Amino acid sequence: MKKYFARFFTVVLVLLVSATSFAISPYGPEGKRFGAGLYLGEPTGITLKGYLTEQLAINGVAAWSFTTDSLMVIGDVVFDFFDIPVDSDAVNIPFYAGAGAVISIDGGRGAGRSDGTTAGVRIPVGVAFQWTRHPVEAFVEVGPGVRLAPNTEFDLTGGVGARYYF
Repeated sequence: MKKYFARFFTVVLVLLVSATSFAISPYGPEGKRFGAGLYLGEPTGITLKGYLTEQLAINGVAAWSFTTDSLMVIGDVVFDFFDIPVDSDAVNIPFYAGAGAVISIDGGRGAGRSDGTTAGVRIPVGVAFQWTRHPVEAFVEVGPGVRLAPNTEFDLTGGVGARYYF
């Protein structure tokens, strides 16, 4: 299972890095394409986001789950559906949703879980606050999903966070 984790992490990293280099026009806060920051919630850790187009991005989280006492790696493809209208030129507020996968390594403390690695799918939904004059984004999201292996069960992740864009 460790080789699958390494491959998954490598693919996400390559996509995020390449997202910053192949398009001409700028996306994201202050025209920056790649952001890194903190994710606080369930799980809590670091987050990366790379814009592929003006509305399409790859989002990743590597974090610790205090509920299952495990390392979680989340990879999502998200789409900014629309900007929530605000009477300000200082901030954009995009609503986004997408689809992704989650892997939990060495869990076991949570209710109904056994020791080992679990995998599942999720549907992240959130709202971001992107400042137009600063390369900063704050966001809140929830990610309902289904654990598929080793047992099928409902799963819920989510939190708040912030990213600085390079």
